[in-house]
Amino acid sequence: MKLLVGIAALVAAGGLVAAIVLASDSGGTDWHASCETKPAQTADKHPNAVAEARKALLSNGNDPRLEIEVVDLDACAVEVSWKADQPQPSASVVKLLIALDLIDRSGVPDDSEASAVQTMLSASDDRVASRLWQQLGGPAIVQRQAGKLGLKHTTPPDKPGQWGSTAMSAEDVTAIYRHIAAELPDDEREFITEALESAPRNAADGFDQHFGIPRAFPGTEWAIKQGWGTSDGRRVLNTTGLVRAGSRTFAVAVMSTWDDSVGLPAATKALTDATGALKNSLAGTGSLT
Repeated sequence: MKLLVGIAALVAAGGLVAAIVLASDSGGTDWHASCETKPAQTADKHPNAVAEARKALLSNGNDPRLEIEVVDLDACAVEVSWKADQPQPSASVVKLLIALDLIDRSGVPDDSEASAVQTMLSASDDRVASRLWQQLGGPAIVQRQAGKLGLKHTTPPDKPGQWGSTAMSAEDVTAIYRHIAAELPDDEREFITEALESAPRNAADGFDQHFGIPRAFPGTEWAIKQGWGTSDGRRVLNTTGLVRAGSRTFAVAVMSTWDDSVGLPAATKALTDATGALKNSLAGTGSLT
């Protein structure tokens, strides 16, 4: 896989509630959750949610592929899962692993380094990511974090310098958010989530990163990391993150690829529609409160 990391990549956080009323101007949210063990699998719990999300992508043609995982971090249970064990290019979602590895090795950064890391997470600054990738050992970052967090479908890029081509599955992405919310000490969790919940609309390269979760769930509290780019002739677009809906916290990963003939405007609209369809399907079930 050869991701063009010059095209910025992001990761988003999405949230779902039964009455889905969302509050998007996040700031100072306590993202702590109690899901310290692997979430229980609930097979086919929301088939209509998956069907509607797939329909939204299929309507755009050009061989769309979709992976979904939504985990209720309060019930510690998988709410929605579709092909969640199939890895694809993560794009800037891998910046979560870079930040976690830095903290593991030297603690929560301070001063100018703290500002740089938070800019990497919030504004998806590729320059900071590239510097830290090289500084921390490149592919070794992915290997260390995959081993520590038990990520089964996460592998380093074939070309060591192309960090955006790190492959991850939706299941692994939600596992990272579960680790952040349930297992990190307070200071480490707050450092990361404060950056993710302050993601500006325009990323460091000017791209509108409020697709997917932020746009599909207006009014929610979210902490996101988005991703976009191209890899081996495929358009890559990922929206992932933590979402607070009512009193519940969710880890959400909606990951997609198309033939790269699909333009970014069409792809971002399709992914946002798919994420919105997922929310609407879950809203009426009464299972999310």
